[in-house]
Amino acid sequence: MDARADKVNPLSAGTMVGMFRRRVARAPESIAVVAADGTLSYGELDARASAVAGGLRDRGVGPDDIVAVAIPRGADLVVAVVAVLAAGAAYLPVDPAQPPDRVAAVLADARPTLVLTPRELRALEAAAASAAPVAEPDPACAAYVIYTSGSTGKPKGVVVPHTGIAHLVAAQRERFGAGPGARVLQYASVGFDVAVADLCMALLTGAALVLAPPEGLPPGEPFARFVAEHGVTHVCMPPSALAAQPDMALPSVACLIVAGEAPGPDLVARWSAGRRMVNAYGPTETTACATMSAPLTGGPVVPIGTAIPGTELRVLDETCAPATEGELYIGGAGVARGYLGRPGPTAQRFVADPWGPPGSRMFRTGDLVRVLPDGDLQFLGRVDDQVKIRGHRVEPAEVEAALGAHPAVARAAVVAHSGPLGAYLVGYVVPRGASVPDLRAHLAERLPAHLVPDMIEVVGHFPSTPNGKLDRAAFAVPAPRASGGLADDLARLFAAVLSVDPVTPDDDFFALGGTSLMATALVSRMRVELGMEATVATVFEASTPADLAAALLSVDPARGRT
Repeated sequence: MDARADKVNPLSAGTMVGMFRRRVARAPESIAVVAADGTLSYGELDARASAVAGGLRDRGVGPDDIVAVAIPRGADLVVAVVAVLAAGAAYLPVDPAQPPDRVAAVLADARPTLVLTPRELRALEAAAASAAPVAEPDPACAAYVIYTSGSTGKPKGVVVPHTGIAHLVAAQRERFGAGPGARVLQYASVGFDVAVADLCMALLTGAALVLAPPEGLPPGEPFARFVAEHGVTHVCMPPSALAAQPDMALPSVACLIVAGEAPGPDLVARWSAGRRMVNAYGPTETTACATMSAPLTGGPVVPIGTAIPGTELRVLDETCAPATEGELYIGGAGVARGYLGRPGPTAQRFVADPWGPPGSRMFRTGDLVRVLPDGDLQFLGRVDDQVKIRGHRVEPAEVEAALGAHPAVARAAVVAHSGPLGAYLVGYVVPRGASVPDLRAHLAERLPAHLVPDMIEVVGHFPSTPNGKLDRAAFAVPAPRASGGLADDLARLFAAVLSVDPVTPDDDFFALGGTSLMATALVSRMRVELGMEATVATVFEASTPADLAAALLSVDPARGRT
């Protein structure tokens, strides 16, 4: 099956910086960025970014160079990104909140020409000798590099050119209604391609980009209050994060986009009424997005929709023949160059497109899809071990490599299981004396939070198939554990999620370093391990094991369910 995007008005090739400059010229006084550290108009953002770009060029930065941006979410972050683009280079977003070992591994692999920190940004802005703009880079030049989980045990960088940006923005304007007067929430971590899509949806359409605080936005009242105070009209978030949000009106939100995971019909029914709700799909190896659904209204099947402009979709069977159900291949202007410095994996996943022009390529997604009668695509699952954890793509092999690197682990395996909140990871180890808290602390120092397994199980041996290979399907799914009382059970989960040991019933989750993302993980583990339902908002209201146990039991003494 060859699913071609609907015809649209032709778009001239352009770059992110070129499209941004055209927006500056049209409305320099319009608000471009709203953040905790300041508000910038389009003209102000352009002036600051041009000054920094001049400093970057003075240091020899140019087309196809990589500049790492290690700045917390805020106005300075946006200035840095636009400056790198204005200098003609590609930006590599690095979340400073990630474990130092992870940041070091990314920088060692990418070998950027320069690392922009807040101090370096201020120095470049103050010392720039020239703020004159330079000519746009060729659209084939790299625009950004995003690192994803790697099946070899190491993260790998995806190099994305400018060629698909104009098509992405055209789709955002048409299907999301983005444009002047809109306010787009930048919610995702800067290290993920959803943040790229948010930036394009705002700054390349004339809208304002509203950045969530660097520490994030807890679900519930804090999220709703922030959205209302800033008049946010467009929000993109993973379904698991939206599911953690209590039912609230959010009257300012005209368009709600779910991406990164497959949303369920119940979630659509909860949130689609009174607004445009769209399911967007696209691997990191394309320009942020490859398909978008029509506005969702409910029903048993939630499609990922049809191709955005400039994108070609191929659904192929095991013989690479067109089919109505099979693996999805993506071609067209939005396909990435490949993996940075990894020709082997690039050749395996970016393959020749026999249906396209000579020299064209398509990306083999590993996603199974079905073509529905109306032409929409339905996501069916994966053809490999890759999973989505809270909207983030995860290769269990990367987690397994980190777990097995602990000197007190003789053997390690990581398996994804399915639960009521979606997929979750369980690590299985044959130890040489390591304790579970030690292992969790070891992983927390090396991996982002979404890669740390929800549970770590100590086993005596690993199951194997008749031919002696590891039999992952034979690992037992961990059963809910019980102990001396609900507060004790919750204290154990607090310790596991926070990598803190010990935790007493009176210790406060957030005083121990908990975040809203960790609270989401806690709620997930409560459901998986204790069979108990709770919301993240409940954790914020009752943040010690004792208080949380009391809150659960006060609602349902028999089962402890909220």
